Amino acid sequence: MATYRLIHAVRDGSGDTTGLAEYTNSDTILLPVHSSDPSESNEGAMIYNSSDNTIKIYTGSAWETVASDATAVIDADADTKIQVEESSDEDKIRYDVAGTEVAVQDVSGMAFTTNSGTVRHNQTQAATYTIPSGEGQLMAGPVTVTGTITNNGTLVIM
Repeated sequence: MATYRLIHAVRDGSGDTTGLAEYTNSDTILLPVHSSDPSESNEGAMIYNSSDNTIKIYTGSAWETVASDATAVIDADADTKIQVEESSDEDKIRYDVAGTEVAVQDVSGMAFTTNSGTVRHNQTQAATYTIPSGEGQLMAGPVTVTGTITNNGTLVIM
């Protein structure tokens, strides 16, 4: 027979909780909720930070993010990330490095937003568009072009 240790968390009305964790009747555990990181805690303590929408663990000297919202993978200082929804039903994957968006991927391919380039593979290009001066595009086949491409930059088709 299984034995459970139930530790109850108390909600204080501000949205924050006190206590360690709460085992609910729906087979989930509710972490203590804090609107900001507590000033100190025991090493290994875990909280949900409601302002950052992150799960954090205290290392003994600092709170480290171990999980955040389901729409992004983010590094420790939040300047490098992969986002899957910047706006509602956007259907794009965005890549940010060191605080700068470097690429956007959607159903038509991946567009590099720095170093001025686009890579498209195995597709039909039916749109009419212009490759600006100083930018480039690489298309690797099979590729079918049924629209108009005005090339003021560099176009490589392989």
